[in-house]
Amino acid sequence: MARRKSSNPFPDEDPEMNISPLIDVAFLLLIYFIVTTTLSKQEADLSLVLPGVAAERSSPVMTDQMVIKISGEGTVFVNQDPVSSDPNDRKLTELNKRLERYAAAAANAGSEAMIVVDCGDEVPEQRFIDVLNACATNGLGNISLTQ
Repeated sequence: MARRKSSNPFPDEDPEMNISPLIDVAFLLLIYFIVTTTLSKQEADLSLVLPGVAAERSSPVMTDQMVIKISGEGTVFVNQDPVSSDPNDRKLTELNKRLERYAAAAANAGSEAMIVVDCGDEVPEQRFIDVLNACATNGLGNISLTQ
């Protein structure tokens, strides 16, 4: 019987495979992914404030906002109560008294006084200016307008 010739030139030795370049590539890939994932912090891009445990302290008492409505005839209402119906009264003494009490109550409560002035296009401009002057006289600057 004829012996078959093998392609292995060294029949007594087992074939070996050098895996050191494979390990080098694996470590380089590992280092690359570690470096790139630590550089891109997507959580830091969002400016979120997460809730945490806060120390319990007393919150300031919030005062309600005061609504001043000016009708087309020049009548001034404070929280739906008529204060001044004479459009020629430029001093608005009753409104000044209420604004003074409201500013004092807001200061005692430790909150900011909020005034909402409700007036339409038919309101005389001077009446609107008189109301704003009364607010400024009593040191109230947080005023918003509505129609």
